[in-house]
Amino acid sequence: MNEKQARTALDDIMALLNRNPAQAQGAELVRRFVEQVYIPQKYENGDWRRASGQEAEYLFRRSILPEIGELRCRDLKAQHLRAVLRKLAGTGVSYESVSKVRFAMGDMVKRMVAEEYLTSNIAAGLKTPKTARRSDRSRLRRVTLAEYLRAWTFLDERERLACDLVTFCGLRESEAYGLKNGDLFQQGAIRVERSWYRGDINPTKTDEIREVGVGVEIFERLIAWIAILPEGNKEGWIFPSERIVTPLLPDNVLRRCIHPRLEPLGLDWINFAVRRRSHATLHEARGTDAKIIADQQRHGLGAHLDRYVDSSVARKREAVTALWSDFKALRSRPSASN
Repeated sequence: MNEKQARTALDDIMALLNRNPAQAQGAELVRRFVEQVYIPQKYENGDWRRASGQEAEYLFRRSILPEIGELRCRDLKAQHLRAVLRKLAGTGVSYESVSKVRFAMGDMVKRMVAEEYLTSNIAAGLKTPKTARRSDRSRLRRVTLAEYLRAWTFLDERERLACDLVTFCGLRESEAYGLKNGDLFQQGAIRVERSWYRGDINPTKTDEIREVGVGVEIFERLIAWIAILPEGNKEGWIFPSERIVTPLLPDNVLRRCIHPRLEPLGLDWINFAVRRRSHATLHEARGTDAKIIADQQRHGLGAHLDRYVDSSVARKREAVTALWSDFKALRSRPSASN
């Protein structure tokens, strides 16, 4: 290194030392910020549980960091974020999946601003490209009562009870398998306060404790089931595993106990997601108040109606026919022509 090169190198070192902390942070790579600042803080703040955190980390490492990870934080622009979304949309990724990436990048940028890696929220106007593939809601299957009865007949009582809690009462499978004996009230209600998901006990998905109404017969069957549980079940799990100290894992029950019984019937597509989705549609079909259904599932009315309730074509046709009849009756009145 000659004198000129040495002075240039020294100037670079001094410039780095003379930067204020915010400038030094802005020089950090996006990848290092995500891995050393953003992800640890999400866990520390309790925003991510173990399972959801693993999914979020996978999302960053699969879709976001390969595209913008080597940029410095201060060099990150809105067009870089939009390019990530356009590329995903162009590969046929669903609208919902692209929206998850948009939300993740927006949350990352907010943290960058809060930690002074960026001076402004460049993701404020970020939108999911309209070119992203929209899901076909008609492919989201629901089970009819006749199909449910056929499947129900071939299951053991333990599996029947868990499926009934999801289908008729609106519990998530993680909530059903996280129930304890003391969660049952004599007035026919269940206190839902925990979730058993992929080997972890956590608060419910909405972090709220709620009381769910249970039909008389289902409640009586639960009481009868609890009466024959092993005495060593100190934790009082309603659906204890063979080790007793933990509940059964829903995925294992589905794979080992439910699907083998339903596959010969062609009904092995009826998983817990289908059952919970069907809960809203079956209740709506018989005229149950939408607020009651949403409260059972613990959803806002908007999410409940948009994501879970699927009115049948027959009911849609009936509604149109009824409205047309009202119009026809009005049109036939003598005063209608005036």
